[in-house]
Amino acid sequence: MSNSMARMPTLFGDEVQPPVAALKARDIQDPAGMWHAARARHGIDDRMWFGLYQAEARAPRWHTCSHRHSDGLGALSLLLRECGFVAGHPPEGRPHAIPHWSELWRSWRTRPALRPLAMRWQAHDPSLASCQAHEPVSVLLSSEHTQLIEDAAACAGVSTTLWLQWTADRALRASLADADSVSGWLFPVNLRGSVQAPDRHANQCSALTLRLGPESTARSVRQLVNEGFGRHEHWHTWLMLNLGRWVGQRGVNMLYRWSQAPSGSFAGCYTNLGEWNVPGLAGVACTAPSNPAYPVSVGTVLCNGRRTLACRLHPVIGGNAQRAIEYLKHWREATLRVSGDDLYGLPPEPAIEA
Repeated sequence: MSNSMARMPTLFGDEVQPPVAALKARDIQDPAGMWHAARARHGIDDRMWFGLYQAEARAPRWHTCSHRHSDGLGALSLLLRECGFVAGHPPEGRPHAIPHWSELWRSWRTRPALRPLAMRWQAHDPSLASCQAHEPVSVLLSSEHTQLIEDAAACAGVSTTLWLQWTADRALRASLADADSVSGWLFPVNLRGSVQAPDRHANQCSALTLRLGPESTARSVRQLVNEGFGRHEHWHTWLMLNLGRWVGQRGVNMLYRWSQAPSGSFAGCYTNLGEWNVPGLAGVACTAPSNPAYPVSVGTVLCNGRRTLACRLHPVIGGNAQRAIEYLKHWREATLRVSGDDLYGLPPEPAIEA
């Protein structure tokens, strides 16, 4: 039995390897995965992409698997094991205590009004919503550049993952959307160790929604994340993702049909799969599924002391490999800007290729 989706209309070639075979042998009921199955019924690509850099290869070898069966951390762990690498189990997140239902209800009822989204894309064609996005574009950074990203984040007073989220938004304004846009990003929260799941590889990630404007700073991203945790937004999202336990796949299909956002409503999804030690690999890249409502999918992984940046753009915003390359160039440069036009001096990185 194959995990792969039926081929949808596409503007791009798709020669990617088959999905991770190890996922096929898992006979589990993954409630969070039901939402991705519902998306697939509407022709929305639900594949996560993982690129493995071997030795001195300039480009990674890409693998895909459906989000119906696992989240990024779980699927990457399975993929590495299947390819013969020793990488251990998916990393757990920081402990999160599940609030009492009354506290969740109170925080839901008293949540503040959210800042209205105002995405102004340089290109937007909703008629391309049924098309699949291109193969991801990625760059494997040097160990020197990787360390300077850590230094830049420390100078800005934020963690590296918050720094990368903020700079990903800066790159979006420089290459894909108007600078004055109010963007909405899905920011992942790893709940491993805090929730029960069918197995350690199943979907166990929730998310916060960050709304960023042209005046947003790296520290304001940190504040938004802290406020989201304070409102238990990640737990509200987790409960929604698990509605399939009670309503089943048919109920989730109906809820998804009612809740679909128009194309281009949000900026996209930011993925950070953390730090891995994988002897025998030069690096690992990743992106989440790209869909019409969240058309920009960006990801980062730290492996063996070297970080990757990766991007996949949906066709509704004119997404193609060349535009993704331009986006990555802006993102790579933005990671070294501490303030204003200050830029760390580095020898040029390798060219980014499709």
